[in-house]
Amino acid sequence: MRFVTCFSRRDLIVGPLALGLAGSMSGSVRASAAGKSVFMVLWRGETEVEAGFRAYFDEVGVPINITIRSVDRDVSKIPSVLQEIAEVQPDLVYTWGTSVTLGIAGRDPELAEGPEDYPPMILDRPVLFTMVSQPVRSRIIESFGPTGRNVTGVSHIVPVETQVKAMLAYMPVDRIAAIYTPTESNSALAIEQLSSLGDRLDIRVDAFPVPLDSEGNPSQHALPDLIDQAADAGPQFLYLGPDSFVGEHAMYITGLANARRLPSFASTERMLASSDALYGLVAPYRKVGRFTAQKAERVLCGEDAVSDIPVEVMPEFSYQIRADVARSLKILPNLSLLDYAEIIGQ
Repeated sequence: MRFVTCFSRRDLIVGPLALGLAGSMSGSVRASAAGKSVFMVLWRGETEVEAGFRAYFDEVGVPINITIRSVDRDVSKIPSVLQEIAEVQPDLVYTWGTSVTLGIAGRDPELAEGPEDYPPMILDRPVLFTMVSQPVRSRIIESFGPTGRNVTGVSHIVPVETQVKAMLAYMPVDRIAAIYTPTESNSALAIEQLSSLGDRLDIRVDAFPVPLDSEGNPSQHALPDLIDQAADAGPQFLYLGPDSFVGEHAMYITGLANARRLPSFASTERMLASSDALYGLVAPYRKVGRFTAQKAERVLCGEDAVSDIPVEVMPEFSYQIRADVARSLKILPNLSLLDYAEIIGQ
């Protein structure tokens, strides 16, 4: 496995895997996947990840049958989905995001703290997860690499340490603010890791949880006051971590932050594309889908046991800077970044 720890055009744009091309699998082996079935369990409906997944199989000429079920951000729907999977008997179960993956693949039994601690719900067929930001810290897996059980997958988030290095490459940083949804496990884990890293690097991290309403949902109405609190703490950047609520309201959040002259760093492509964040180090969602499809192909054609297919972080990332936001805020990047950053929003 290879993390991006120093930045160059090759590291950020051209990873060690040729994701834009079909894999090296022979045609006869690949053909054995034709007609197999994939049951997709999604968090919030189809995304560009699924578009990339479908595009890969279309390009290699292998027709597969895909069933889509979305829990629409409601984990209480997972039991009925599990019942349907038992009835349909698909060749592969695909899970999107940490909450869905925990509900279906469960935690690694060796890492669970008790029998009720997210037990694996599917044991009789392969499970392939994608868009899980912290698979180790959420204890879905013990470490990156082969899992030794019926689970493999892809993480789309650049390691937090690399994200912080990306911030430091833009300009000096000694204080970061972060808002997050405390009920989203992946988001809370990312903030915990960011805070720990800040202690090590002597960077102050001020974390602001989004208050919950009377029904236990994050409150959009609390965001203006929350952004004011974050800006008053005097940070150089507002960190937008892997958080579905923050992503959904990213345009509103970054608008509030920019009005306070607080630039934002986005951790996901969706967040960067749908907001006025200044910049981010992100994995393009379609490429996440293609990388996930390559693992699905290995499972479906029987080339490898799912237990032997490694869980991996995306092998390539893109450093993207919004030129229009940089001009508006009058916060221009270090000139050396222009050698490899992708300038967007011109």
